[in-house]
Amino acid sequence: MAPVTSLPTDIYLARALEHIHGRVTVVGSANADLTVHTETLPRPGQTVLGTPVRVLPGGKSANQAVQAALLGASVKFVGAVGEDHHGELLRASMHRAGVVLTDCVQSSSETGTAVVVVDNSAENTIVISPGANNDVTDALVNDHADAVRQAKVLGLCLETPITGALAAARLAAASGTLVLLNLSPYRSVPAELLRLTDVLIVNENELADLLPPHVASGLNDFDSDDQGRIAAGLSQLGVEQAVITLGPRGSLVIEGASTTVVPAIPTDAIDTTGCGDAFFGTVLAALASGTPLLDACRLASCVASIAATGHGAQASYADRARTAACLTSLASLQIR
Repeated sequence: MAPVTSLPTDIYLARALEHIHGRVTVVGSANADLTVHTETLPRPGQTVLGTPVRVLPGGKSANQAVQAALLGASVKFVGAVGEDHHGELLRASMHRAGVVLTDCVQSSSETGTAVVVVDNSAENTIVISPGANNDVTDALVNDHADAVRQAKVLGLCLETPITGALAAARLAAASGTLVLLNLSPYRSVPAELLRLTDVLIVNENELADLLPPHVASGLNDFDSDDQGRIAAGLSQLGVEQAVITLGPRGSLVIEGASTTVVPAIPTDAIDTTGCGDAFFGTVLAALASGTPLLDACRLASCVASIAATGHGAQASYADRARTAACLTSLASLQIR
């Protein structure tokens, strides 16, 4: 098993960032995030006071597309928004980041929304109302098949119908496009979708839902035997490459029988909403540009740490220049 790796401060990662250019397509969701901050998250049956509601651009797939584009990737978004103010907000945010929207359709349904509550510890709860995201079925994906076929890397999540994600994965597999799947929000998926996935990215909770309890446990101390057991469990599902995100404890990168821990970068978190999507979007952009998976995750650790220092998802995301400054700052501090 590989030892714990250094944080992403070396020259190679800075050069990898400079050369991000690859073609990425993200198929999935776009939501308007109705966000309120509270001192503590409410318990069942409890009412708490919150700040005024802010409407911010979000949705896992839109977030991932925005982050990949901000870092320099050529990104297309396949999805649906309503003909309403929230749809305009989301299209404007993606357009500003450089995402190509020719495959984002307008739906007769309302734009998807998410109710996001964030506490003083930067933890959050999220409830999603899919709206137009329910239009992202196999029919819509097949109508926009060229966007998938022409990409180097495809990004998928589970905020839209499984039929659409599976159709996209089939198109990608047939055309040699790398498939990255984020099992979020978690639900059971066809075994075929996992087999078609080249890189699976999940957090601890999603891993626990995916694997039997005796297999998914044991990540607290990064014991190599536990890591190997998890890698073997994923392999039985047809997944040979995976990234397990562990919040402030970093991430575990699995490549066949090899496992490597990538530490998180310490930061004063304000709001962790969308940090996982910033991580995923960075990996999409890096892999599409030829960066190895392990180094893509090292870079993603830096980008996600920046996202945690701002409010909301897309509104907190760093572009290439800000990410480069983060890498330079870490290097000057000689964090290893």
